[in-house]
Amino acid sequence: MKQITFIRHAKSNHIMGLRDHDRPLNDRGLIDAPLMSERLKAEFFKPDIFFSSTALRALTTAELIRNGIDPLIPLEEHTLLYHAFINDYTSFIHQVDDSLSHIVIVGHNPTITLMVNLLARDNVTESMPTCCIVSLAFENCDSWNAISPHTGTIVRYAFPGQ
Repeated sequence: MKQITFIRHAKSNHIMGLRDHDRPLNDRGLIDAPLMSERLKAEFFKPDIFFSSTALRALTTAELIRNGIDPLIPLEEHTLLYHAFINDYTSFIHQVDDSLSHIVIVGHNPTITLMVNLLARDNVTESMPTCCIVSLAFENCDSWNAISPHTGTIVRYAFPGQ
């Protein structure tokens, strides 16, 4: 079985004069990411690896959640996950090493929501809120290359304030 957990980055602000890529988390984001990490840790959440967009807000979200669960879980930054389209995410997922069973992808809307809805058997949401976490399980799937649309079962849907 393969499992993908998608996380939309925590809340950030648009800051005049700052590149989009360099936007930091705001106060709410800095509270929400550790809060969600605590919830995941209580559920014994233990993925094999975190993949994150290189954007500061996504990377900070990934680090806060990963560090709260287990700082030894590998975390890789990927430029492809910033300003990505569905086909970029699909190609990325299909190239993941099959020795990994559970991966986390930390990214941005609208693509992260579109991917969740594409891969889930049922439509999940029109828009994932900031710091939303959705996990999809792909039963009887031994290769990431075999992941296909509408085959994932929703096993987690959580967001701050829920």
